[in-house]
Amino acid sequence: MSMSWPQRVEFAHRQTLDRGRGLSGFLSRLSVLGLILAVALLLAVLSVMNGFERELEQRILALIPHVTIRGLADNAEWQAVQDEVVAASSASHATLFHERDVLVVRGHRVSPARWLGLEPTSVDRWRSTLGKDFMSLGAGQIAIGQALAKKLQVAVGDKLRFITPRDSSGPAGTLRAATLSARIVGLIQSGTELDEGLILGDFTYVASAAGEAPIANGLALQLDDLFAASAIRRQLSRTLPKHFYVTDWTAEQGNLFSAIQLSRDLIMLLLLSIIAVAAFNVISSLVLVVKDRQGAIAMLRAMGASRQDIAAIYLLQGGFIGVLGASLGLLIGAGLAIAAPYLARGLEIALNIQLLSTDVYPLSFLPVDLRIGDALLLWMVSVLLCVLAAVLPARRAIALPVATILANQIR
Repeated sequence: MSMSWPQRVEFAHRQTLDRGRGLSGFLSRLSVLGLILAVALLLAVLSVMNGFERELEQRILALIPHVTIRGLADNAEWQAVQDEVVAASSASHATLFHERDVLVVRGHRVSPARWLGLEPTSVDRWRSTLGKDFMSLGAGQIAIGQALAKKLQVAVGDKLRFITPRDSSGPAGTLRAATLSARIVGLIQSGTELDEGLILGDFTYVASAAGEAPIANGLALQLDDLFAASAIRRQLSRTLPKHFYVTDWTAEQGNLFSAIQLSRDLIMLLLLSIIAVAAFNVISSLVLVVKDRQGAIAMLRAMGASRQDIAAIYLLQGGFIGVLGASLGLLIGAGLAIAAPYLARGLEIALNIQLLSTDVYPLSFLPVDLRIGDALLLWMVSVLLCVLAAVLPARRAIALPVATILANQIR
Protein backbone atom coordinates (compact mmCIF):
# COMPACT_ATOMS: atom_id res chain seq x y z
CA MET A 1 0.00 0.00 0.00
CA SER A 2 1.34 3.40 -0.93
CA MET A 3 2.37 5.78 1.86
CA SER A 4 0.39 8.95 2.59
CA TRP A 5 2.06 12.36 2.50
CA PRO A 6 1.98 12.74 6.29
CA GLN A 7 3.84 9.43 6.57
CA ARG A 8 6.40 10.52 4.00
CA VAL A 9 6.91 13.82 5.84
CA GLU A 10 7.29 11.98 9.18
CA PHE A 11 9.98 9.64 7.80
CA ALA A 12 11.88 12.54 6.16
CA HIS A 13 11.65 14.66 9.30
CA ARG A 14 12.89 11.82 11.48
CA GLN A 15 15.89 11.18 9.23
CA THR A 16 16.75 14.90 9.00
CA LEU A 17 16.85 15.32 12.78
CA ASP A 18 18.61 12.01 13.37
CA ARG A 19 20.85 12.46 16.40
CA GLY A 20 22.67 9.19 15.86
CA ARG A 21 26.43 8.99 16.06
CA GLY A 22 26.90 7.42 12.65
CA LEU A 23 28.80 9.05 9.81
CA SER A 24 25.59 9.77 7.90
CA GLY A 25 24.08 11.65 10.85
CA PHE A 26 27.28 13.64 11.31
CA LEU A 27 27.39 14.65 7.64
CA SER A 28 23.71 15.62 7.71
CA ARG A 29 24.36 18.00 10.59
CA LEU A 30 27.53 19.23 8.88
CA SER A 31 25.64 20.02 5.68
CA VAL A 32 23.05 21.97 7.66
CA LEU A 33 25.84 23.87 9.46
CA GLY A 34 27.60 24.70 6.18
CA LEU A 35 24.37 26.02 4.73
CA ILE A 36 23.71 28.12 7.84
CA LEU A 37 27.16 29.75 7.66
CA ALA A 38 26.95 30.39 3.91
CA VAL A 39 23.51 32.01 4.09
CA ALA A 40 24.40 34.05 7.19
CA LEU A 41 27.61 35.44 5.66
CA LEU A 42 25.97 36.19 2.34
CA LEU A 43 23.06 38.07 3.92
CA ALA A 44 25.35 40.08 6.23
CA VAL A 45 27.78 41.06 3.45
CA LEU A 46 24.96 41.90 1.04
CA SER A 47 23.36 44.11 3.70
CA VAL A 48 26.61 46.08 4.07
CA MET A 49 26.97 46.49 0.29
CA ASN A 50 23.31 47.55 0.10
CA GLY A 51 24.07 50.06 2.84
CA PHE A 52 26.88 51.65 0.83
CA GLU A 53 24.62 51.82 -2.22
CA ARG A 54 21.77 53.39 -0.21
CA GLU A 55 24.02 55.95 1.46
CA LEU A 56 25.53 56.92 -1.88
CA GLU A 57 22.04 57.54 -3.30
CA GLN A 58 20.34 59.07 -0.26
CA ARG A 59 23.19 60.85 1.51
CA ILE A 60 25.84 61.89 -1.02
CA LEU A 61 23.69 62.23 -4.15
CA ALA A 62 20.97 64.01 -2.19
CA LEU A 63 23.44 66.78 -1.37
CA ILE A 64 25.53 67.19 -4.50
CA PRO A 65 23.91 68.43 -7.76
CA HIS A 66 22.75 65.72 -10.14
CA VAL A 67 23.51 67.98 -13.10
CA THR A 68 25.75 71.06 -12.95
CA ILE A 69 26.00 73.86 -15.51
CA ARG A 70 29.04 76.15 -15.28
CA GLY A 71 30.10 79.13 -17.33
CA LEU A 72 30.75 82.87 -17.48
CA ALA A 73 27.58 84.91 -17.90
CA ASP A 74 25.71 87.75 -16.27
CA ASN A 75 22.82 87.18 -13.89
CA ALA A 76 20.21 87.94 -16.56
CA GLU A 77 21.57 85.20 -18.82
CA TRP A 78 21.82 82.78 -15.89
CA GLN A 79 18.18 83.48 -15.03
CA ALA A 80 17.18 82.77 -18.64
CA VAL A 81 19.16 79.52 -18.61
CA GLN A 82 17.54 78.51 -15.32
CA ASP A 83 14.05 79.09 -16.71
CA GLU A 84 14.88 77.20 -19.91
CA VAL A 85 16.40 74.21 -18.08
CA VAL A 86 13.49 73.86 -15.65
CA ALA A 87 11.02 73.91 -18.54
CA ALA A 88 12.99 71.40 -20.66
CA SER A 89 14.04 68.85 -18.01
CA SER A 90 12.62 66.86 -15.09
CA ALA A 91 14.49 68.96 -12.55
CA SER A 92 12.72 69.10 -9.21
CA HIS A 93 14.99 71.89 -8.00
CA ALA A 94 17.25 74.33 -9.88
CA THR A 95 19.28 76.98 -8.11
CA LEU A 96 22.15 79.31 -8.93
CA PHE A 97 25.38 79.15 -6.95
CA HIS A 98 28.85 80.67 -6.86
CA GLU A 99 31.81 78.44 -6.05
CA ARG A 100 35.49 79.29 -5.67
CA ASP A 101 38.62 77.43 -4.64
CA VAL A 102 40.21 78.84 -1.50
CA LEU A 103 43.00 78.23 0.97
CA VAL A 104 41.75 78.11 4.55
CA VAL A 105 44.21 79.46 7.12
CA ARG A 106 44.09 78.87 10.86
CA GLY A 107 47.35 79.79 12.58
CA HIS A 108 50.07 77.68 10.97
CA ARG A 109 47.55 75.21 9.52
CA VAL A 110 46.52 75.66 5.88
CA SER A 111 44.10 73.50 3.89
CA PRO A 112 42.56 73.77 0.40
CA ALA A 113 38.77 73.80 0.22
CA ARG A 114 35.84 74.50 -2.06
CA TRP A 115 33.76 77.46 -0.91
CA LEU A 116 30.18 77.18 -2.15
CA GLY A 117 27.86 80.18 -2.06
CA LEU A 118 24.22 79.04 -1.90
CA GLU A 119 20.85 80.66 -2.02
CA PRO A 120 18.65 80.16 1.10
CA THR A 121 16.50 77.49 -0.60
CA SER A 122 19.62 75.42 -1.30
CA VAL A 123 20.92 75.80 2.26
CA ASP A 124 17.72 74.10 3.47
CA ARG A 125 18.83 70.91 1.69
CA TRP A 126 21.90 70.79 3.92
CA ARG A 127 20.04 71.58 7.14
CA SER A 128 19.80 67.93 8.24
CA THR A 129 23.62 67.72 8.24
CA LEU A 130 24.21 71.01 10.10
CA GLY A 131 22.78 70.16 13.51
CA LYS A 132 19.68 71.33 15.36
CA ASP A 133 21.30 74.59 16.57
CA PHE A 134 22.05 75.87 13.06
CA MET A 135 19.84 78.78 11.99
CA SER A 136 21.01 80.33 8.70
CA LEU A 137 24.01 81.62 6.74
CA GLY A 138 24.50 85.38 6.58
CA ALA A 139 27.28 87.66 5.43
CA GLY A 140 30.57 86.65 7.04
CA GLN A 141 29.15 83.31 8.24
CA ILE A 142 30.11 79.85 7.04
CA ALA A 143 29.49 76.17 7.70
CA ILE A 144 32.45 73.83 7.19
CA GLY A 145 32.85 70.07 6.99
CA GLN A 146 33.42 68.33 10.30
CA ALA A 147 36.53 66.53 9.03
CA LEU A 148 37.96 69.84 7.78
CA ALA A 149 37.22 71.46 11.14
CA LYS A 150 39.03 68.61 12.88
CA LYS A 151 42.01 69.03 10.56
CA LEU A 152 42.16 72.77 11.29
CA GLN A 153 41.30 72.25 14.98
CA VAL A 154 38.42 74.73 14.99
CA ALA A 155 34.86 74.70 16.31
CA VAL A 156 31.61 76.62 15.97
CA GLY A 157 32.22 80.28 16.85
CA ASP A 158 35.84 80.38 15.63
CA LYS A 159 37.01 82.62 12.82
CA LEU A 160 38.88 81.46 9.71
CA ARG A 161 40.89 83.39 7.13
CA PHE A 162 40.57 82.66 3.42
CA ILE A 163 42.90 83.32 0.54
CA THR A 164 41.13 83.31 -2.82
CA PRO A 165 42.30 84.34 -6.31
CA ARG A 166 40.81 87.44 -7.88
CA ASP A 167 40.87 89.00 -11.33
CA SER A 168 44.21 90.66 -11.99
CA SER A 169 44.37 94.10 -13.51
CA GLY A 170 48.16 94.01 -13.71
CA PRO A 171 50.50 92.55 -16.34
CA ALA A 172 49.73 89.17 -17.89
CA GLY A 173 50.80 86.31 -15.66
CA THR A 174 50.45 88.35 -12.48
CA LEU A 175 48.52 86.52 -9.76
CA ARG A 176 46.55 88.54 -7.25
CA ALA A 177 44.74 87.21 -4.20
CA ALA A 178 42.13 88.45 -1.78
CA THR A 179 42.18 87.73 1.94
CA LEU A 180 39.03 87.75 4.05
CA SER A 181 37.65 86.13 7.19
CA ALA A 182 34.39 84.48 8.25
CA ARG A 183 32.93 82.99 11.42
CA ILE A 184 31.90 79.34 11.69
CA VAL A 185 28.20 78.96 12.57
CA GLY A 186 27.73 75.28 11.72
CA LEU A 187 29.53 72.01 11.04
CA ILE A 188 28.59 69.81 8.08
CA GLN A 189 28.20 66.33 9.53
CA SER A 190 27.20 64.25 6.52
CA GLY A 191 29.57 61.40 7.39
CA THR A 192 30.82 61.41 3.80
CA GLU A 193 33.88 62.58 1.89
CA LEU A 194 32.13 65.95 1.45
CA ASP A 195 33.14 66.77 5.03
CA GLU A 196 36.81 66.80 3.99
CA GLY A 197 36.94 70.03 2.04
CA LEU A 198 33.59 71.77 1.69
CA ILE A 199 32.58 75.18 3.02
CA LEU A 200 29.08 76.61 2.67
CA GLY A 201 28.39 80.33 2.63
CA ASP A 202 25.82 82.89 1.62
CA PHE A 203 25.58 83.36 -2.15
CA THR A 204 26.03 87.15 -2.20
CA TYR A 205 28.89 87.08 0.31
CA VAL A 206 30.85 84.36 -1.52
CA ALA A 207 30.22 85.82 -4.97
CA SER A 208 31.51 89.26 -3.92
CA ALA A 209 34.24 87.95 -1.61
CA ALA A 210 37.06 89.11 -3.90
CA GLY A 211 35.58 92.53 -4.52
CA GLU A 212 33.70 91.38 -7.61
CA ALA A 213 30.05 91.83 -8.57
CA PRO A 214 27.82 89.11 -7.05
CA ILE A 215 27.35 87.03 -10.19
CA ALA A 216 26.61 83.30 -10.29
CA ASN A 217 29.06 80.95 -11.98
CA GLY A 218 26.97 77.79 -11.86
CA LEU A 219 23.49 76.27 -11.88
CA ALA A 220 22.71 73.12 -9.85
CA LEU A 221 19.89 70.77 -10.84
CA GLN A 222 18.30 68.12 -8.62
CA LEU A 223 16.37 65.50 -10.62
CA ASP A 224 13.42 63.31 -9.70
CA ASP A 225 15.27 60.42 -11.38
CA LEU A 226 18.99 60.71 -10.70
CA PHE A 227 19.77 57.97 -13.25
CA ALA A 228 18.46 60.26 -15.99
CA ALA A 229 21.32 62.69 -15.30
CA SER A 230 23.52 61.51 -18.18
CA ALA A 231 20.73 61.83 -20.73
CA ILE A 232 19.81 65.32 -19.50
CA ARG A 233 23.49 66.35 -19.56
CA ARG A 234 23.76 65.32 -23.22
CA GLN A 235 20.53 67.13 -24.06
CA LEU A 236 21.63 70.35 -22.36
CA SER A 237 25.09 70.20 -23.93
CA ARG A 238 23.43 70.31 -27.35
CA THR A 239 20.93 73.08 -26.60
CA LEU A 240 22.82 75.53 -24.36
CA PRO A 241 25.25 78.15 -25.73
CA LYS A 242 28.84 77.01 -26.21
CA HIS A 243 30.22 79.00 -23.28
CA PHE A 244 28.31 76.81 -20.83
CA TYR A 245 29.81 73.51 -19.65
CA VAL A 246 27.48 70.74 -18.39
CA THR A 247 28.49 67.85 -16.10
CA ASP A 248 26.53 65.30 -14.06
CA TRP A 249 27.07 63.32 -10.87
CA THR A 250 28.49 60.30 -12.70
CA ALA A 251 31.66 62.30 -13.43
CA GLU A 252 32.54 62.41 -9.72
CA GLN A 253 30.60 59.55 -8.16
CA GLY A 254 29.83 57.28 -11.13
CA ASN A 255 32.94 55.13 -10.73
CA LEU A 256 32.17 54.67 -7.03
CA PHE A 257 28.57 53.68 -7.78
CA SER A 258 29.70 51.20 -10.46
CA ALA A 259 32.35 49.77 -8.12
CA ILE A 260 29.76 49.20 -5.39
CA GLN A 261 27.43 47.48 -7.86
CA LEU A 262 30.23 45.31 -9.24
CA SER A 263 31.50 44.39 -5.76
CA ARG A 264 27.98 43.47 -4.69
CA ASP A 265 27.49 41.20 -7.71
CA LEU A 266 30.91 39.53 -7.29
CA ILE A 267 30.41 38.93 -3.58
CA MET A 268 26.95 37.50 -4.22
CA LEU A 269 28.36 35.18 -6.90
CA LEU A 270 31.21 34.10 -4.61
CA LEU A 271 29.00 33.36 -1.62
CA LEU A 272 26.35 31.66 -3.76
CA SER A 273 29.10 29.27 -4.76
CA ILE A 274 29.57 28.52 -1.06
CA ILE A 275 25.86 27.67 -0.87
CA ALA A 276 26.37 25.40 -3.88
CA VAL A 277 29.21 23.64 -2.04
CA ALA A 278 26.89 23.21 0.94
CA ALA A 279 24.37 21.63 -1.45
CA PHE A 280 27.04 19.16 -2.59
CA ASN A 281 27.50 18.25 1.07
CA VAL A 282 23.79 17.43 1.10
CA ILE A 283 24.39 14.98 -1.75
CA SER A 284 27.20 13.20 0.08
CA SER A 285 25.33 13.08 3.39
CA LEU A 286 22.12 11.74 1.83
CA VAL A 287 24.04 9.12 -0.17
CA LEU A 288 25.46 7.88 3.13
CA VAL A 289 21.99 7.97 4.66
CA VAL A 290 20.79 5.75 1.82
CA LYS A 291 23.71 3.39 2.50
CA ASP A 292 23.04 3.26 6.25
CA ARG A 293 19.27 2.91 5.85
CA GLN A 294 19.17 0.46 2.97
CA GLY A 295 17.75 -2.22 5.26
CA ALA A 296 14.93 0.09 6.37
CA ILE A 297 14.30 1.08 2.75
CA ALA A 298 14.04 -2.57 1.73
CA MET A 299 11.59 -3.24 4.60
CA LEU A 300 9.42 -0.29 3.54
CA ARG A 301 9.41 -1.54 -0.03
CA ALA A 302 8.47 -5.06 1.16
CA MET A 303 5.61 -3.58 3.21
CA GLY A 304 4.13 -1.91 0.13
CA ALA A 305 5.92 1.41 -0.18
CA SER A 306 6.35 2.43 -3.82
CA ARG A 307 9.40 3.87 -5.57
CA GLN A 308 7.65 7.25 -5.53
CA ASP A 309 7.29 7.01 -1.74
CA ILE A 310 11.02 6.40 -1.25
CA ALA A 311 11.99 9.16 -3.69
CA ALA A 312 9.60 11.58 -2.00
CA ILE A 313 11.12 10.83 1.43
CA TYR A 314 14.62 11.79 0.28
CA LEU A 315 13.47 14.83 -1.69
CA LEU A 316 11.59 15.97 1.41
CA GLN A 317 14.69 15.37 3.50
CA GLY A 318 16.72 17.59 1.16
CA GLY A 319 14.00 20.21 1.46
CA PHE A 320 14.03 19.97 5.27
CA ILE A 321 17.80 20.47 5.29
CA GLY A 322 17.40 23.51 3.03
CA VAL A 323 14.56 25.02 5.08
CA LEU A 324 16.36 24.45 8.40
CA GLY A 325 19.76 25.69 7.20
CA ALA A 326 18.41 28.67 5.25
CA SER A 327 16.03 29.78 8.02
CA LEU A 328 18.67 29.62 10.75
CA GLY A 329 21.19 31.22 8.40
CA LEU A 330 18.86 34.16 7.72
CA LEU A 331 18.27 34.69 11.43
CA ILE A 332 22.00 34.65 12.20
CA GLY A 333 22.81 36.76 9.13
CA ALA A 334 20.20 39.37 10.09
CA GLY A 335 21.68 39.50 13.58
CA LEU A 336 25.19 39.94 12.17
CA ALA A 337 24.02 42.68 9.82
CA ILE A 338 22.23 44.59 12.58
CA ALA A 339 25.17 44.22 14.96
CA ALA A 340 27.87 45.06 12.36
CA PRO A 341 27.88 48.88 12.89
CA TYR A 342 28.03 48.45 16.68
CA LEU A 343 30.79 45.84 16.39
CA ALA A 344 32.77 48.14 14.10
CA ARG A 345 32.30 51.06 16.48
CA GLY A 346 33.33 48.94 19.45
CA LEU A 347 36.44 47.80 17.58
CA GLU A 348 37.35 51.40 16.80
CA ILE A 349 37.04 52.33 20.48
CA ALA A 350 38.93 49.26 21.69
CA LEU A 351 41.84 49.68 19.23
CA ASN A 352 41.68 53.51 19.13
CA ILE A 353 41.62 53.52 15.33
CA GLN A 354 39.22 54.67 12.65
CA LEU A 355 38.27 51.75 10.42
CA LEU A 356 36.60 53.92 7.77
CA SER A 357 38.02 57.34 7.04
CA THR A 358 36.68 59.71 4.41
CA ASP A 359 40.29 60.22 3.30
CA VAL A 360 40.01 56.77 1.70
CA TYR A 361 36.36 55.64 1.80
CA PRO A 362 33.23 57.55 0.77
CA LEU A 363 31.74 57.15 4.27
CA SER A 364 33.11 57.37 7.79
CA PHE A 365 30.80 54.68 9.19
CA LEU A 366 29.63 51.16 8.31
CA PRO A 367 26.18 51.35 6.71
CA VAL A 368 23.72 48.44 6.71
CA ASP A 369 20.56 48.01 4.65
CA LEU A 370 18.82 44.71 5.41
CA ARG A 371 16.43 43.97 2.54
CA ILE A 372 13.55 41.49 2.69
CA GLY A 373 13.95 40.78 -1.03
CA ASP A 374 17.54 39.56 -0.60
CA ALA A 375 16.52 37.35 2.34
CA LEU A 376 13.65 35.75 0.39
CA LEU A 377 15.87 35.19 -2.65
CA LEU A 378 18.57 33.51 -0.54
CA TRP A 379 16.00 31.34 1.21
CA MET A 380 14.40 30.15 -2.03
CA VAL A 381 17.73 29.52 -3.79
CA SER A 382 19.09 27.57 -0.81
CA VAL A 383 16.01 25.37 -0.48
CA LEU A 384 15.86 24.76 -4.24
CA LEU A 385 19.54 23.76 -4.39
CA CYS A 386 19.10 21.35 -1.48
CA VAL A 387 16.05 19.74 -3.10
CA LEU A 388 17.94 19.36 -6.39
CA ALA A 389 20.89 17.92 -4.47
CA ALA A 390 18.59 15.23 -3.06
CA VAL A 391 17.65 13.94 -6.54
CA LEU A 392 20.73 11.71 -6.90
CA PRO A 393 20.40 10.06 -3.44
CA ALA A 394 16.67 9.54 -4.15
CA ARG A 395 17.47 7.77 -7.42
CA ARG A 396 20.02 5.57 -5.65
CA ALA A 397 17.45 4.74 -2.98
CA ILE A 398 14.78 3.55 -5.45
CA ALA A 399 17.39 1.54 -7.40
CA LEU A 400 18.41 -0.60 -4.37
CA PRO A 401 18.01 -4.39 -4.90
CA VAL A 402 15.29 -5.10 -2.31
CA ALA A 403 15.43 -8.91 -2.48
CA THR A 404 19.21 -9.06 -2.11
CA ILE A 405 19.20 -6.66 0.86
CA LEU A 406 16.43 -8.58 2.64
CA ALA A 407 18.23 -11.87 2.04
CA ASN A 408 21.40 -10.46 3.55
CA GLN A 409 19.38 -9.13 6.52
CA ILE A 410 17.93 -12.62 7.19
CA ARG A 411 21.36 -14.19 7.15
